[in-house]
Amino acid sequence: MIEEIMAVFLPPVAAALLLYIWLAFFFRPTAAKPGAAESGGDFLEWGRRIGASFCLLLFLNAWVYVGESLDVNGYLYALSHQTNIYEDHYVDPLSVAITEGERRNLIYIYLESMETTYAATCDGGAQRINYIPNLTRLAAENLSFSDKKALGGFLSPPGTTWTMGALFASSTGLPFAFPVDGNSMNEREYFAAGVTALGDILADHGYRQMFLCGSDGTFAGRKTFFEQHGGYTVFDYDVAKAYGYIAPDYRVWWGFEDAILYEIAKDRATELAAGGPFNLTLLTVDTHHVDGYVCPLCKNEHSIQLGNDMMACADRLLLEFISWCKEQDFYQDTLIVISGDHPRMDKTLVCGVDAGIAPSTTAFCRRTKGAGSTRNRVFTTMDLFPTVLSALGFEIEGDRLGLGTDLFPPGKPWRKSMSCLYPRGIGEILLLLCGHLFQINLKDETEKPIGQRPVIAAVGQFQAVRLWEMTRN
Repeated sequence: MIEEIMAVFLPPVAAALLLYIWLAFFFRPTAAKPGAAESGGDFLEWGRRIGASFCLLLFLNAWVYVGESLDVNGYLYALSHQTNIYEDHYVDPLSVAITEGERRNLIYIYLESMETTYAATCDGGAQRINYIPNLTRLAAENLSFSDKKALGGFLSPPGTTWTMGALFASSTGLPFAFPVDGNSMNEREYFAAGVTALGDILADHGYRQMFLCGSDGTFAGRKTFFEQHGGYTVFDYDVAKAYGYIAPDYRVWWGFEDAILYEIAKDRATELAAGGPFNLTLLTVDTHHVDGYVCPLCKNEHSIQLGNDMMACADRLLLEFISWCKEQDFYQDTLIVISGDHPRMDKTLVCGVDAGIAPSTTAFCRRTKGAGSTRNRVFTTMDLFPTVLSALGFEIEGDRLGLGTDLFPPGKPWRKSMSCLYPRGIGEILLLLCGHLFQINLKDETEKPIGQRPVIAAVGQFQAVRLWEMTRN
């Protein structure tokens, strides 16, 4: 989009500037002989006026185009108004009946920065070759919702475009719209104490839960969030050292690579399976920007590092782990969810692809219910909350939780995702998702509520930066 705007904006302004310079140079006043009038002055003066008017006209025309393309008026309107989207559309999980069916385990795999963009064009991606053939095949062989006919996934609206935001949104059906930096929740004692998340619901139904990551679990408040919303055991970089999976002085990339993460996951899944229903949530890290981490298992297959090493290697490691799961006794009673967390944050393999329309992939292995049409379904990160719960066998009264919509209730008319209910211009997205804080109790150390108040200016300005930087060019 930025390229299109600059293509319209710059040429006319540059042309007007060159015309003015040409007029000023060739028709500048010349010194007259004594007693004679100065020549060229009037023509140049009129040329200046016409040139200035022309420049102003072209500038205004280009600005109107920019305003229409980015919905600047809508953005300014959103900064000064408060939305009622939460009052009108938010469904509190505590206010509806959520009935458990047959109990199934959950293995939830968040793949760092995983987009369907990495697949070949013929498969629905944007590449000359497919860097994620195994993930593409898993999506085809199992249940996978798509925003188009081919391989696709969900869109990431503001408040979900980085890891903590995506984890929060997919677990609660809400965008991360707090008046704080997106990775600073580790500085607070409480993390969205007034919200009911996926982990809370599963904990109430007897699930043992673990969050596994190859980095510091406290970063961005992940440890706080998962411990407070479902009593997860957080198994991170420091715990891995304590258990002897890595040496005390071992550290690569963000902590340890995904090959080690999956080996730990095998042990943890086996342990959890021995004690009743479980939820093992994994977050990979090798494909994190910038350009990812080259682990010892990566092969020299392609010319680009991210495709050569990161994506192809991540794709193989994922398939190996899924293959291992299929050989385990718990597999028949387990739902495996494979999901990207958010679009890439650098340009590798995605240059020219708008981050606002690059879908993160998602696939449901060992599905438990039919899903009707799974193609041409425009949905967002927030829809994963009720959809995953539904895939586990839970029945949700009204088929909606948070701002999310269950994508496959059997035998019922399709309800549109919130992403389909409104235009997705810059102003509309900001107004709908980031207008105010809703009624989420952020608490300080003295447990006094500091939420439940409009934060239009703070949230609006914070999200505006992300919106204007959507295009990766």
